[in-house]
Amino acid sequence: MKPLSFIIIGSGWRARFYIRIAKQYPEQFQLAYLLCRREEKVDSIARELGIKTTTSKELSSGRSIERCLYMDSNAKSNRGSRNCGRIIRYAMAYSQSLHLNGRKSSERKVLFQIVNYKIQSKTLPKEFDGFRIVHLSDLHGAVYGDKNKKLIQKIHEVRPQMIAMTGDMTDHSENSISGLIGLCGRLSKRYPVYYIPGNHEQCLEPKQLSQLLRKLESLGTIVLENSWCTISYKGAFVKLYGLVMPMRYYKDPLRPGYAKNLYFSEEDTRKLLGEPDLSCYKILLSHNPLYYPSYRNWGADLTLSGHIHGGIIRIPKLGGLLSPDMTFFPKYDGGLFTEKGKHLIVSRGLGNHFLIRIRNPEELVVVTLHHLYD
Repeated sequence: MKPLSFIIIGSGWRARFYIRIAKQYPEQFQLAYLLCRREEKVDSIARELGIKTTTSKELSSGRSIERCLYMDSNAKSNRGSRNCGRIIRYAMAYSQSLHLNGRKSSERKVLFQIVNYKIQSKTLPKEFDGFRIVHLSDLHGAVYGDKNKKLIQKIHEVRPQMIAMTGDMTDHSENSISGLIGLCGRLSKRYPVYYIPGNHEQCLEPKQLSQLLRKLESLGTIVLENSWCTISYKGAFVKLYGLVMPMRYYKDPLRPGYAKNLYFSEEDTRKLLGEPDLSCYKILLSHNPLYYPSYRNWGADLTLSGHIHGGIIRIPKLGGLLSPDMTFFPKYDGGLFTEKGKHLIVSRGLGNHFLIRIRNPEELVVVTLHHLYD
């Protein structure tokens, strides 16, 4: 695999972060270019890290950067800058094949991939064999086509029996809440939709969050806040639980009240959800996969989570680099994990927040359940 190069507009701490990654993993990320109006700041970063730089003038003269990823590391300060727009046009024109998330922009007709998982369990009722779940997570207000038409169309093609949303489907970004309401309204007309809040919903003003959840319920979406419901299918049933943990367990070092060694235990899970029903198959929706051993030991047969965004930057053979709590190489970064006969599926998410994805495309997750026969 050829290394991926960067054009970075700006020179803040995000730019420094990505440049350090490029330097630490040269086989995957060969070279980082900094383009910024404040040339003296660019030069100081270059001297500190030993990374080559280029300028908009050099780029406009025909300098070609193959397999290049453009990212704006400081969008707010560059907004309104005439130089910024010109630099972007130069990058687009002179990069021989512009790549986002490692894929050519011309191929990105739909900006997410569909990932399929098959889960087998003896506990699952035979009637649920072939039961399909679409798992949506971490949309963060992103829109795929007019009113999410492309996303909805792909869901229709899957023909699921239910849709599970595991949090951070909205945040403080403009039109994010109205976009989620529109999406849930359209999907709830056709499928059972189950929703739990993530940490970004919990960061909304209490009144705003309450209004959002009540609106979703009025549209037919089933909101689970430390509660459960029964899913009936062909005369059999499973139980679906929704866990919403206190914000302090997200261990965000940038937020007040940060406690590094805090852990959400099996007993904490039991306090919020009660005793699990040992007589049936149990599906748990929990935004944060960090505490999966607690969910598993509590009794969840299948857990659906998100939150980690696939580790932001995916490094071949090593996995996701960074979790939202600033932990490097998180264990449950994305994909399917099987422990003690039980399963965790972590969606890499449909949107973005905080940092820019690299080699880590957004994804729509499809889970197909199968009864495991003796």
